[in-house]
Amino acid sequence: MSGLEVKNLTIAHGAITAVKDLSFTVRQGELAAIIGSNGAGKTTLLRALSGLLPVVSGSAQWNGSQLLGRKPENLVRSGIVHVSEGKSVIPELTVKENLALGGIWRSDKKDIALATSEVFELFPRLHERLNQSADTLSGGERQMLAIGRALISRPELLLLDEPVAGMSDDETERTAEVFLSLAG
Repeated sequence: MSGLEVKNLTIAHGAITAVKDLSFTVRQGELAAIIGSNGAGKTTLLRALSGLLPVVSGSAQWNGSQLLGRKPENLVRSGIVHVSEGKSVIPELTVKENLALGGIWRSDKKDIALATSEVFELFPRLHERLNQSADTLSGGERQMLAIGRALISRPELLLLDEPVAGMSDDETERTAEVFLSLAG
């Protein structure tokens, strides 16, 4: 199968089991959402899939390649990008510098420039604030910046944790349109 396949995944925080025996499949090109109350394990799942947390048992594969046990930077190099809620930007860097990090592992400079232009079309506010430090942005603008940086990397698998947190209704609607267009 081509896509994300999670089988019997169990993740614990010490004595607390945060995710127990979870299995699901998302085919390549599909949009999927994990919905649950606070504390249900959504963030824990994404952090495990992106190499930030160890798992107790189970497996997770992307296009037949094992995700679990790999270093986060190796996952990013292979096209798997995680955007965490409100914590994905480097506040001391400018918008421009944060966006540049999206292309750090890529060698095609022309496509990095094209991807950056596409991000400015999707999120014009980022272009307006290009030389501002990220710590001066609103929560919604920071989230746009984190998503924009991820898109510049041209991810194959994009893991988003509360992607519209802090965004206004208009920003949320525009971001939803972005995700739908990415899914094709």
